[in-house]
Amino acid sequence: MQVTLDRMSRIVVPKAIRDRFALKPGDDLELTLEPDGIRLRPAVPTSPLTDEGGILVCSSAFPPSAWDVGAFLDAPRTQRSTEIGGL
Repeated sequence: MQVTLDRMSRIVVPKAIRDRFALKPGDDLELTLEPDGIRLRPAVPTSPLTDEGGILVCSSAFPPSAWDVGAFLDAPRTQRSTEIGGL
């Protein structure tokens, strides 16, 4: 993924990355110099679980469809049936 420095030499962390690591405005990031570049990571490892009004909400990188076990099992079965039976 590529980002561009703006006029003030700032970068914007893309939404997909912010969502994956549950980053919010005001969160601290740790910048580390590496031999081949720069590493940027959350200063404190974040949990994908957050408390929103007394309800635990998971903000993982997996889409909600990944939690559908039935669909997960049916997809390969359907593909196999199509390949074998030509349906």
